[in-house]
Amino acid sequence: MWNELRKWLSANRHAWLLPGLLAAYLILFFGLNITSEPKYIIHSALDDLIPFVEWFAVPYALWFLAFPGGLLLYLLVDRQDFFDLCFVIFGGALISFVIYFFWPTGLELRPAEVGDNLLCRMMQLIWLIDPPNNVCPSLHCSISAAIALVTLGSAKMRRHPAASLLIILLMLAICISTVFVKQHSVIDVAAGVGLSLLLWLPLRLRRRQGE
Repeated sequence: MWNELRKWLSANRHAWLLPGLLAAYLILFFGLNITSEPKYIIHSALDDLIPFVEWFAVPYALWFLAFPGGLLLYLLVDRQDFFDLCFVIFGGALISFVIYFFWPTGLELRPAEVGDNLLCRMMQLIWLIDPPNNVCPSLHCSISAAIALVTLGSAKMRRHPAASLLIILLMLAICISTVFVKQHSVIDVAAGVGLSLLLWLPLRLRRRQGE
């Protein structure tokens, strides 16, 4: 097994990009969360109409698997799709980190009290680990949108329509979940999705011209 892995890595040297990019992402993300304090509170009147619904904790938490899982999927499926996904995810993250540095944002949406069931306790743990700062654009949403968009444009994934639809629906559910678990404002969601769309569209146009 190890010999086969070494052969595969030797034939796919671009795979070494993934651990380096993920490490850089984590360093910048946690570094900014530790050092920055929110100066601008993000809020929309629509946020006040959206209730806290603990069931959305499930798709929200699945993001922590979908983020590395999406990158790994395209690393194995198609080299160009992998490069495109890395560009949209990490390019969007870099832009977001610059925005966070110069325009540190925060939220005041979390309910004072929630229920006492497993999902509510899970969200309370997430809230404890992930403070409501550096929220706009939403990385949860920009990364989910990136995975959905690359899936939508992938020639290889078009051969597997059921799997593609499942991935896109999961990414949509993750984006929706962020407002129902009070981790993001609708403004953050729109900014995150819009950022990935702006980065993906030129790639898609270039790919279509080459087809």
